[in-house]
Amino acid sequence: MSAMNEKKITMAKLVVFYSRADENYFGGAYRYIPVGNTEKVANMIAEVTGAELFKIEQQVPYAADYDTCIKQAKKDLQAKAQARPALVSMPDSLDGYDEIYLGYPNYWGDMPMAVYTFLENFDWNGKTIHPFYTHCGQKGNIKTTLVGKTLESTY
Repeated sequence: MSAMNEKKITMAKLVVFYSRADENYFGGAYRYIPVGNTEKVANMIAEVTGAELFKIEQQVPYAADYDTCIKQAKKDLQAKAQARPALVSMPDSLDGYDEIYLGYPNYWGDMPMAVYTFLENFDWNGKTIHPFYTHCGQKGNIKTTLVGKTLESTY
C-alpha cells in the first residue's frame, strides 16, 4: 500500500444551528436571554470538535417577545406548503465539510421552517449529519427522522 493510500484525508466539520434568544420560556416563567440555548450547545460542540460555526438567521426574524414569536412560528409551520423563510446568508457550498452538526429548537415536534430552507438548498450526499435539538422542557420527542427525510429529498 502506498503512503498516499495510508494517509486519511480529514475534512472540516461544521456546526449549523438555528437559535432563539430574546424572551424565552423556562420552567413556567418568561425570561430574556441574550444568547439562545441552541447557540450555547452549538458553541460547546464546536469547542469540543474543532468545527466551524454557521448560524441560520431569517431575513425577517420572529418577534422578540415569546408569545408573538410562538404565534408567528406556528403560523409558518401550519402554512399550506409550510413556509420557507428567506435567510440572511447561506454558505456558498458545503463541499469542504464531511461532518455536519445540525442544531435547532424543538417547535411542536418539528424543526423551525428556516432550518428546512437551509437543508433544501444543499446536496447532502456523502455527508454525515449529527442532529441535536433543544426544548423548553415539555414532554415529547422531536421527530429526528424529519432531518433524514428532508435530506433524502435533496438528492
